Amino acid sequence: MGVGILLQIDIIGWLRGLPSWIYGIISWLFNLVWAVFNYLWGIVVWFWALAIDQIWWLFKAIVFPGLVFVLFSIIFAVWFTRKTWGRVQARRGPYHLGKYGGLQVFADAIKLVGKETIIPDKAKRWMYRMLPSLLLVAVLIPFAFIPWSNDWFIADLSVSLVLTFAFLTVVPVVSLLSGWISGSKYTLIGGFRAANNQFAAEIPLIISSVGPAMLAGSLSIMGISQAQSSLWFIVLLPVNCVTFLVSATAITGLVPFDAPVADSEILFGWRTEFSGIYFTMTYFAEFAKQMLFSALIVALFFGGSYGLPYMPPILNFFFKFLVVLFFFVMVTSSFYRMRQDQVTHFCWKYLLPLSLLNVVFAMFAIVYVPGLAQMLGIGG
Repeated sequence: MGVGILLQIDIIGWLRGLPSWIYGIISWLFNLVWAVFNYLWGIVVWFWALAIDQIWWLFKAIVFPGLVFVLFSIIFAVWFTRKTWGRVQARRGPYHLGKYGGLQVFADAIKLVGKETIIPDKAKRWMYRMLPSLLLVAVLIPFAFIPWSNDWFIADLSVSLVLTFAFLTVVPVVSLLSGWISGSKYTLIGGFRAANNQFAAEIPLIISSVGPAMLAGSLSIMGISQAQSSLWFIVLLPVNCVTFLVSATAITGLVPFDAPVADSEILFGWRTEFSGIYFTMTYFAEFAKQMLFSALIVALFFGGSYGLPYMPPILNFFFKFLVVLFFFVMVTSSFYRMRQDQVTHFCWKYLLPLSLLNVVFAMFAIVYVPGLAQMLGIGG
């Protein structure tokens, strides 16, 4: 006979150890889940640490002080301009929709966007559709370099002032091309007039910005703004501030330099054949340029976010920005239109020598007054 092994199971002992066995299984599962959770959470922490700067940059680029803020500011600028024009010219301005006509701009935008887009037969269709968008983008991108405060800005580049002028140089080219591709003599004349304004006023404008860059020792708009923490550059360069302001008015095409869109002479200049959404983009680009130059004047000559006591830096900038914008609007509602030859004569005979004179004055002051920049706290 074979020898068998009798297996006996202690049921009572097994039942007594069952809770410990279940506890062990649960603990093992818990530790497994906890390990997986820690691993996934580590990935989230790593990704957040890697992406937080990019997320914050995207927030500022899109929300504030980015695209959304600029677009709403343009809407405000349109309303503000209309109301100021109304007061200066002894009329009410928009008042039908919203409190003080505040919703009139939205109604106009809906009306313009809803209009039918009519492309002339002689127009070059693909350029007709592309150029208004290019114009608006070229004007909006320089807002990324505006230092609303030391914390609220999108990009601080060492050559942001040069890049700003580079983008603005695209504007007259787009205006001239828009006049040419529309297939109308009125638009072509308006395009040449816009280019004439730019060529006449661009050199005084750029030379007027050389003085602040020299005193700050930087081509960064942020650096120039920060260099005025002790003294605004308008105190040292008042002539450059005036020439920059007048040149900016000419480049923007505002009265009295509004010959490129003279409605009493050439219908609406280079924008005559644009309709619907395309006209809306060119219209907004005009006010965006006005706002951009207002912000540049504040950053280059009025101390940026410095100077006014008991006011946060960003409100400091906004207050001065609104004052300069108000001056732009007052000029556009108070003067008569100049001829094209008068524009060129005025810019090259008066603005150019004056801007050069103030830059030379700044150069002599830096060279022959030892430690002037350090003493005033305006650069190294």
